[in-house]
Order: sequence, then structure tokens, then C-alpha cells
Amino acid sequence: MRKFICLFVIMAVSAFAAQAQRVRFELSFEPVQQEGLKVYVQSCGLKGDSTAHALKEKDGVFVGSIPLSDMGFYNVVLVKGDAQLMSLLYVDDTETVRQTAKIDGEALVFSSSADNRALSLANARMTDSDRMLWLEQGLGNEELKALVCGYMAVADSLVAAVSPSEPVKEYINAWAYTRAYNAYTSIPRAQKVRLESLGFTAADVLPNPKALLDNNSAALIPVAYNIIAAELFPEPAALLDKLALLYKEYQNDAVRTKCADMLLGSFMSRHDYANDFDGGLKQVEEAVAKYGLDGKYVTEYVKRKATIVGASFPDGITLVDVDGNKVDISAFRGKYVYIDLWASWCAPCCNEVPHLQALEKEMEGRDIVFVSISTDADEASWRNKMEELGMHGNQLRDANNALCNALNVRGIPFFVVYDKEGRLHTYNALRPSTGERLKNFLDNLK
Repeated sequence: MRKFICLFVIMAVSAFAAQAQRVRFELSFEPVQQEGLKVYVQSCGLKGDSTAHALKEKDGVFVGSIPLSDMGFYNVVLVKGDAQLMSLLYVDDTETVRQTAKIDGEALVFSSSADNRALSLANARMTDSDRMLWLEQGLGNEELKALVCGYMAVADSLVAAVSPSEPVKEYINAWAYTRAYNAYTSIPRAQKVRLESLGFTAADVLPNPKALLDNNSAALIPVAYNIIAAELFPEPAALLDKLALLYKEYQNDAVRTKCADMLLGSFMSRHDYANDFDGGLKQVEEAVAKYGLDGKYVTEYVKRKATIVGASFPDGITLVDVDGNKVDISAFRGKYVYIDLWASWCAPCCNEVPHLQALEKEMEGRDIVFVSISTDADEASWRNKMEELGMHGNQLRDANNALCNALNVRGIPFFVVYDKEGRLHTYNALRPSTGERLKNFLDNLK
């Protein structure tokens, strides 16, 4: 009996802990115009699920259970037709969040607390500056300087006037810095002028990034990692040298880890595996061991051996056909396999389809199989696009994008050829739209 009671207590505690990992949202909007609205909430924390979750409308209120943010920040997105409004929400409630947002033109405003008033006002004012930069052409140097400085001025004035809590204050300051930095670097594209002609530099209008980006709140802003990297490494440098400087200059663990993750991901996407596989592996292993990073990077690096000509088709790839059956690529052993990696949302991919279908028909009876592998996460989108384009033959889907990751594919459409024994023959093969060039290449396969 005592064992049963203990087991019951353990199960009850586990269930409570599981429930505590989620928070219920009940959101309303003014003016009331629920018809056609879609509302999504994304937990913004240092750990956990960051997926955007759809809320369901019930009697004019949008409700749903969202993974709990360990930082208290949630991104709310309202979609109606082609319009999309976004606002950051800060709450310390871990059970139920009841909030009403005002739809004010192109802004979504939460004003239930000083924290949320500050966040909503900061977003609205900085968005106005963004629009000015891109829509008002011919701004003079002094106007541009004032515009870039204005982001930090907005942060300072709101913090002083509204007195938000420390996490929100940190976030607004980091947010303003990243948007000011983006504004400065966007001037050439937005205003069609060279940065060298402005009469001021980034250092003249922006504070030292360490003062604003070395904290947990800054770690929630992905663009901050790119800015830190750009400021620390203006010139090309080796991976281990970059990590050494990062860990020397920045002290916040979350910022260090997020930036290190980005640096490793960038290194792995750009490394020349065919010419320096062992050297790259040594760097990744040393980085993981020295800085206590996720061991997944070593595993993922080793998978990239699949990009080297002569390598076998990568393991652990789940491909599913139109009938829902799992397909092993070895089923095509004995013939060359031309693989098209594509997705329904990719216009260049879809433009290649008619050329590929025509080529497949023209080469019917040859020792080559054509296989299209979609990276669509959404099955319906995949099926709808296949029907729209009249796609036939070997149509497979890799919903987890595992094959693109293993093959270090940085953009689609992407094409590879495997030989009759299932070894990689050609990496980054010619596109179907190259016509006779591709046909001649395939004709000469032996």
C-alpha cells in the first residue's frame, strides 16, 4: 500500500510539473473584428519550444495553451488577409494570461501594465523610423544620423517615462540597439547612398554593443548574434579564434552559447568537406569540448561526409511517398539516381518542374531514375503543388529536411546524382533547365 501511495505521489507531481510547463492564453482585441482573424503566440525564452502556436476563437476570445517562457516574453501575431501585426507581450503569470490588445492602425498595443505599454510603444515608434528610412527618399546626412540615433533615444525616453521592470528595460535597450544597427547598415539599400559618404560611422551613432547585448534579454533577439559577430570579427578568422574572442569579450552564458551556436552553424554550412574533412572535424570537436557546447555539432558534422563524392546516401533519412509508405533510396540501386530537392513554396524549384518532367519522359528506358524529394513540412502544401504542376513519377517527401542538412544544402532547388551502387556521383548537379547540357551529361554516365 505504501509503494502504491508513493507511486501515486510521484505521478501527481510529474503531472503537475508537466502542466506547469504551459500557460493558458485568453486574448481579446479592440475594436472587435474576429471574422477572418488568425492569432498565433510564440514563447520567447532561452530554452524550450519556440514554435508559433495558433489560438482558437471562442465567443470573441482567442484561447490556447502555450509552452511557458522561462523569461516571461511572448510574441503575439495577428493575421488578417495579407496584413500582419506583431507585438511582444511580457507576463509573469504562469497559469492564465488574460489580455486585451488595441488594434491601432498598423500597431498591436497591449497596455495592461507598464511593461507592456513600454514594449508596445517602443515597437510602434521604432517601426515609424523603419518606414521613414525606406519610404522617404532623399534624406540628408544629418537626417539619417538623427534617424539612427532616434532608436536609442526612444528606448531611453520610454524607460525613463514608464519605468518598466529590469528584464523589459534590458530587452527594450537591446531591441533598440539591434534596430538602430539594422537601420544604419540598411541605408545603402534604402536611400541609395554609400555609407562612406554619410559623414558619420556606426561608432558615431551607436554605443558599444557589449553595453547592451551582454545579457539574457539580448539573447532572445536572434539578430543580436549576427551583430556581435560582425563587430567582433570584421575580418575572416578561424572558428576557434572566433570562439576565443567571443568568450573573452562577452560574459553572459546565454549570449555566449547562442553566438557560439551561430558560429558553429555558419562554419559547418560553409566548410569544404571534400578537401578538409578531418581538419574541420578536429576544430568542431575542440570547440565542443573546450566551451561545453552541444555534442550534436560533432554528430551533424560527421553527417556532412555525405557531401563528398563517393560517399553513400546518408543514413537516418525518412522518405515517404504519396501513399504514405516509407521508401529506402536503395530501392533504386542498379541505376543512376538524379535527385531534385525542392519545396512547394520555392518559385525557382517550381520553375524547374516542367523541364524535369520533360527530361524524364525523354530519357525513359535509360539506366537512370528521376526522384523528386520535397522538403515541405506541410503535407497538404506538397500534395496541392504536385497536383497543380501535374507532377508524376517518384515523388517523395522529407518533412524533417534531414537530407538537405546531411548534404549541407544552403538553397533549393538543388540536384545530386548517385551512381548504380548508391554512392554520390555528382554534388550540385546541373539543373533540368540547362537542357541539352544536362541531357548530354546524363547520356555519358557510365
